[in-house]
Amino acid sequence: MNNSKKLKAKKEKKKDRLIEPKSLRNISKPWLISFGVLVIILIGAMLFDQLYEKTILTVDGKKYKVSDLAYYFYNVESQYDYYDQIFGGNGSYWDMVFDEETGETVRDNAKQEAVDSSLYNEILYKEAVAAGYSLTDEEKNNISSQVDSLLKNTLSSSVKTRNKFTKSSLTDVLGKVALVSRYRQDKIDSFTIDDEAIKAGVNYDDYRQYDIETLFIPTTTTDEESKTVPVSEEEKAAAYDKLKSYYEKAKTTEDWSKLLPEDEEDVTYADTNFLESGTTYSEDMEKMMMAMNNGDVSDIYEAEDGYYIVRMVNNNSSEAYDNEVKSKITAEEDKQFEEFYNEVKEKHEYSTNEKALASMKMGNITID
Repeated sequence: MNNSKKLKAKKEKKKDRLIEPKSLRNISKPWLISFGVLVIILIGAMLFDQLYEKTILTVDGKKYKVSDLAYYFYNVESQYDYYDQIFGGNGSYWDMVFDEETGETVRDNAKQEAVDSSLYNEILYKEAVAAGYSLTDEEKNNISSQVDSLLKNTLSSSVKTRNKFTKSSLTDVLGKVALVSRYRQDKIDSFTIDDEAIKAGVNYDDYRQYDIETLFIPTTTTDEESKTVPVSEEEKAAAYDKLKSYYEKAKTTEDWSKLLPEDEEDVTYADTNFLESGTTYSEDMEKMMMAMNNGDVSDIYEAEDGYYIVRMVNNNSSEAYDNEVKSKITAEEDKQFEEFYNEVKEKHEYSTNEKALASMKMGNITID
């Protein structure tokens, strides 16, 4: 009887040892690190999902979560991220100060831009629908093509998964964008804008454009300190002779873009233009070119940076003038539409969840 009790006690004790946790010393360090990383990822994913499903915008009683507005946020984030990549892709562009007085960063400004874009599209979509707008068959076909292109060629797998971008969700949001775009243009067309008066306010002479073609060989180089310095007299003479070897051919060749051989490394061809008020050429060179007639080919001209052969293509192009007029008309259209939108916006009840927005970090919401 006593032996039986002792045996039972021993078995129970052994069982206790089996479920005893192992000492951390006996667990391999790589396994601990991997486990820790996994925990962090899981916690991060949970927090992201919670953030993603928080209401950040309310319009006329309808609540919008980040997931509802993901396309608008993605458009803004991807554009700003492109600039960040130019700056090295380490977040330095995102964290640049945008407003010296308030300390607002590019990241802060981008977030406000995304919120404004969301509000703009949702309010104007409501206005368009209320005005009887609906998608045309042509718009539906265009949207279908855009969605296919986004899913196949533009959006990465991680972005599609992260934002739940599907054919259905993208079709819906692009449908809204298309309807808003047409509604906006129709409103602009209804505004009273005097295009001719705007055109008359732009001085043609200030925007007279000179279209030219050039053959150029440099007579400067870069030293060890990355400073621009002139080449030697011997090299300068060689550069002149090389450009001169193309001179006769240049006078008789119609298409200068095909004048130079493919293996030419020193002489370069350019198709460019300039305005009298905004040229990088020297004053003397500018005067020389402005005196040329269409089709004229200059003598070899020595500038500070090298030798040029210039051909005047069009000494009275209206391209810059037309662009300036168009720009001013567009600015007036934008101004009047903004006034209209601000009036419309006041007819709707809207609010933002500043607490939820404060916890969101642009650059990490809809993109990796």
